[in-house]
Amino acid sequence: MYIKSLQPILVEESSFLTVFESKAGRLVLKVLDLEGRIAKTVVTLTEEGNQQINLNMSDLSSGAYVLNAFFKDRFIQSIRFIKQ
Repeated sequence: MYIKSLQPILVEESSFLTVFESKAGRLVLKVLDLEGRIAKTVVTLTEEGNQQINLNMSDLSSGAYVLNAFFKDRFIQSIRFIKQ
């Protein structure tokens, strides 16, 4: 699993996570506030190849967040973003 980008980083309603995967599997995305509390969890199944995953962020309050990605229960990457 390789995460190419999260666009846009300044999120209003939604954002797109672009990933590349060599094998199908379960991707878990945990959105944490800067105090470490889980604000949102998204679980999706990925296919092989490049994919763009739409993330609805409209239910988050304004502020800074960290998106932690886990593939098959293994940590992949953290990405910071700001919800406007």
